[in-house]
Amino acid sequence: MQEIMTTEVSSPRRKHSGKLLVLVGMLWLLLAAALLFYQSVIPSKVEIAWETATEQQTAGFNIYRSNNPDSDFVLINKNKLIDSQGSSVSGARYKFIDENVVPGETYYYILEELEYDSTKNRYEDDIFEYDVPEVTWWAVILTAGSAVIGLVILMAGLKEDKDQ
Repeated sequence: MQEIMTTEVSSPRRKHSGKLLVLVGMLWLLLAAALLFYQSVIPSKVEIAWETATEQQTAGFNIYRSNNPDSDFVLINKNKLIDSQGSSVSGARYKFIDENVVPGETYYYILEELEYDSTKNRYEDDIFEYDVPEVTWWAVILTAGSAVIGLVILMAGLKEDKDQ
């Protein structure tokens, strides 16, 4: 009786594919870590936007902020009046960025209109409320997705290395 001997031949590509998958998985996990780091160091900010229909004698605007809608509001654009861009027949759109906020806090804003004759119109009935998020929704989704993809690829690479 003749005995048949077989040997398994593994290609060089197969030997390296497990290591490559491990490397790619680690890169995805590194991306997830970078997204977490980015979220922790990026400064939080609040964008306050408003629009006017017309602006009769309007010189500009001030923005006031408070942590409580019933307490004193503090002027936050101290260094510069937000100049009027509208006219007596047309309004304008405005945007102010408050960069001095803390994640997880709630802030309340009031708009004040200053006219050329020094009259002030403070719009206390139109309080703007904003909760500054601890983390942004897109960072959570991207971080979680990157971590899951990285772990799946890493585990596949480790399994392939083990099977070789």
